Formats: sequence, structure tokens, C-alpha cells
Amino acid sequence: MKILFAEDETDLRDAVSTYLSMQGHHVVAVDNGHQAVEKTRQDAFDVILLDVMMPIMDGFAAIKEIRKDGNVVPTIFLTAKSRLADKIEGLDLGADDYLTKPFAMEELNARLRALHRRQRDYKVKRISIGNVELDIEQSQLRAVNTISISYRETSLFEFLIGRAGDSVREQELAQEVWPNENAGSDVIWLYVSFLREKLKSIQANVIIDGERGGPFVMMEI
Repeated sequence: MKILFAEDETDLRDAVSTYLSMQGHHVVAVDNGHQAVEKTRQDAFDVILLDVMMPIMDGFAAIKEIRKDGNVVPTIFLTAKSRLADKIEGLDLGADDYLTKPFAMEELNARLRALHRRQRDYKVKRISIGNVELDIEQSQLRAVNTISISYRETSLFEFLIGRAGDSVREQELAQEVWPNENAGSDVIWLYVSFLREKLKSIQANVIIDGERGGPFVMMEI
């Protein structure tokens, strides 16, 4: 994979870059969000790793600019922030995943592989239910209006469409959408809630029924 890595801590940046390079990845490392945005405008990447707290431009501001440019490359936040509100903000801005520092290098590599595998394996570009069309390639939901969604939201929505009308347990979602990541109930509920709000915003005639803890059912109304 070709990975863009933005991190201002020199020791961590060097350690992660060296490890990922040893795993066969090509790493382009920068030390602030502004440089990361500029790199995405100059070159194409398979995955972006963004630290949150950086000088000049932080990770949150950087992902805003990257998504504003129409770039939907899968993005993971590396952050020392563990508050749920901070994680929600990052995901809502268009990140696909987050990893809280300190983290194991092996887990980071596993998450990178999972994101890249999902992107590579997508063959069907558009699927629909009711008046909603999911454009997998562009990571967009379209109904009366159109809205961009994150890579993880795309994976979740695609799985729920494939099981439309059926009750889907949390364990199934965790295994399919978050393989090898031990996603808990809070994470799954967070993404379900994101998708519910986005379906409302595009005036969809589709809902995701269910409460925290599941099961969930995607259905037309």
C-alpha cells in the first residue's frame, strides 16, 4: 500500500514509518496537517494516517480539507484523545477509523490491511434500496439529496442492504464490518446513528430500525 502518514512526534513518526516499510508498504511521512493536504493534492494514496494534535493544521482540519477536495481515500486517526466526543468528531468529519495511542504496531497494520482489502474487493459500484442509491466507489448516499459518507459507513450500509428486511445482530456487524478489531456496542451504535441521520438528511424512504445493542433491520417505509 502507498500510505500518507502525518505525525509531528519525530520518534513515533520514524518508528511507525520504519515498521510499515518493513511490512512492504510505501510510506510518505509529513509532520503537520497542511503538508498532508498538499500531498493528497499532488499524489494518490491507498490509506491516510492522521495524527489529531499537530502544529500548523491539526488532523481534524486536515480531513475537512481532504474531503472538501472530494478525496474519499480511507483515513485512520491516530490520537492520544480517548474521549468519545473527540472520536465522534473525527468520524463525523469523514475519517473511517481511529486508533488511540499507545497502540500496537501489529494492530495498526491489521487495520490498514482491512481497509485496503475492502477497497480492493469492491466490484459492484452502486446498489439501491427504496429511493436510496449507495455509490460505493464515491462513498455517497443519494435520494432526494446526496451526501458523502465515510468508508466505514459505506461498508456498514452495504452489508445492511444485503440483509434488508432481516434482523442483524451486533456480532454479525462486528465480524463483517470490523473484522479483527473487537468493535464494541458503542462503536456500532455510533455508526448506525450516523447513518440514520444521513438517511434523514437526504429524505430517504429507508430506515435502520433497532435500539442500542441491536438487532438492526434496514427497511423501506
